[in-house]
This record gives sequence, C-alpha cells and structure tokens, in this order.
Amino acid sequence: MKPSRYLRSPFLFSFWNNEGKLVIYNYNRNTMAEISDDVMKIIDTLSQWRNVQQISDILDFSKKDLTRALGHLIRLKMIHKNTLADEDIQSHSIVWDPIDLAMQRQRSYGGRFAMSKRLGKSPSPVKHVKAISSFVLPSPGNIHDNKSTLLKVLDDRKSIRRYSDRHVSVDQLSYLLYHSGRIKGIFKSKEGTLTKRPYASGGARYPLEIYVVNNSISGIQKGIHYYDPLDHKLNLINKNTSFQKRFNKFIMDVQHPLMNREPDALFIITAVFARTMWKYEKLGLSLILSDLGCLYQTMYLVATEMNLAPCPIGKTDEETVSKWLNLNWFEESHVGTFMLGVPKEA
Repeated sequence: MKPSRYLRSPFLFSFWNNEGKLVIYNYNRNTMAEISDDVMKIIDTLSQWRNVQQISDILDFSKKDLTRALGHLIRLKMIHKNTLADEDIQSHSIVWDPIDLAMQRQRSYGGRFAMSKRLGKSPSPVKHVKAISSFVLPSPGNIHDNKSTLLKVLDDRKSIRRYSDRHVSVDQLSYLLYHSGRIKGIFKSKEGTLTKRPYASGGARYPLEIYVVNNSISGIQKGIHYYDPLDHKLNLINKNTSFQKRFNKFIMDVQHPLMNREPDALFIITAVFARTMWKYEKLGLSLILSDLGCLYQTMYLVATEMNLAPCPIGKTDEETVSKWLNLNWFEESHVGTFMLGVPKEA
C-alpha cells in the first residue's frame, strides 16, 4: 500500500494578526487558523506531493508529530491528501490572480457585522474639508432641449474619448453633478445618519466622494475641487499645477492613443472606507466597487442625455491622489476616475 501524499492548497494567504501571531487563511474555502513556525515549515514543503517520510527527511521532524499536524491541516482544508478536492480544481479557461479570487470569494463569506461588533459610532456620511475658496454652482435648471427618453439614453450610452474644440460649461458641470452625485436628503436610522443620492449604494452607506479637476471649464479656478454634495458647491483644495499635470499625463498614457487631448474635467472618485466597512464584514471593498459602478452608470446616463462625452477609467493612481489631496490612503483613497468633455463632431 502506497503511503499517503500531501499537497498544500494553492489558495493560501499568510499574515500576522494584531497579536503578532502567524495566521494562514484559505480564501477559497474560508478557513483560517493561527499556526506555529514549525507548521508553516511543513506547509512550505508541500509545494509538490510528498509523503510523511519525505517531509520528515526534509525537516527532521518526527513522523508522529508530522502525522498529527497534517491531520489538523487536512481538517482545516489547508492541504490535500492524495487527490485535489473538486472545489480546488481550477478551470483551464481562466487563470485567477490570487487577490482577485480572494475578493470574489469574500462576497459569499461576508455579511453584516452584529451591532455589538461594530467599532464606535456610524461614520458621518458627509465630509467637511478645509478649502482655499468655494464656488457655489449655478442652479441646475433645464439647460438643453433634449427630450430623450430613458430607453433612448440607455441605448445611446457609450464611452467617448475624442473631444471638440468647444468646452464643457459651468452650467453643464453643475447639471451633471446635481443629477449624479448630490445629497437629496438626510435621515436618521438605527445604523446612524444616512443619505439619499441619485445612484444606488449598498446599505445606503454612500462611501464615495467626488473631486473635480478643472482643465478647461471657464469661470472656475484651475485646480482640484471637492464637490460638496450637500450644498452643491465646489471647494478648491489644491492649486498645485504639478499634480494636475502629472495626473493628466497619467490619464493620457492610460488612454493612448484613443484621446486627442485632455478632457475638460476629470472627476476623481475616492472612497471613505469606514462608512461601508463599519457595517459589512468581508464585503466592504466589493460593495464599494459596486457603488462605483452605480455612480459611473448614473454619470454616463446624465452626460449622454446632455450630449456630452463621458468615459470612466479603470486604473487608479492612489499615490498621486493621496499626496494631492493630503489623504491617509488607509482611510480614504482613489477608486475611480470619470472623464468629461464635448464630443468631437463626426
């Protein structure tokens, strides 16, 4: 009879917890355990199928201790015995990045924290910033005669990256922000103060903030502005042109050769992580990115109805944005960007 062989799961993360203990986590099967350095050495040898004798020869551990440790690791689904479990056999049609797969699995394993386990009070849904100056946006009246129906706008929606010589106006910027991102109302709940906005958000947590980079809109100072969704105004945060040039170059490099010039406005979208993560266990980041998709689509549809040129960017530049806005990127960071201009005539 052949001796049993063992192989570690390919879906393991290791990290040190707040008590300084080494933790191993199988994100594909949602099992976790604190382990010793010796157990980590055992796992390290199992990059290929090995039996107890072979592991003992490598580590000079007793077979009795090895057998006991391997039994625990099997029960925790950290290693395989003789054959791979069906749940760990990957499709040949896709090669998952480990972090991407871990995030996908979190959606199934996550949920809401019990109220007793939530840290402190519910974070404020409204951000207050120190501004160099403020600009109250004009009232978003009916600034165009477009009578498109919702279905027509949905059908016409597309990404446009080539711009006219004409530029987006202050009135158009105001209209887009008002109908996409304003706070429509504030209400109290058992989970703290919450808001209502034009786009959907998991648990009405609304972690997203919008910063407007003005490249070509007349009547507004160049620089990066925080969009105050409660008072519908722009608060100038930073006039540093080097950051603005760097970020525009980042956008142009990412979109090369699809763009003919810089967009009139860039909307840098950040997430205040605690708003969502206060409530949701393991689901937080996934929900935040779902919220981002909802905001993108809302901005897309409003811009399309206005006959403007909308396009989001998937890639982020967290380091530049964190320095530009003086953010602690563990608390608030760059999660998305949306470009806006006037479409180039066909």
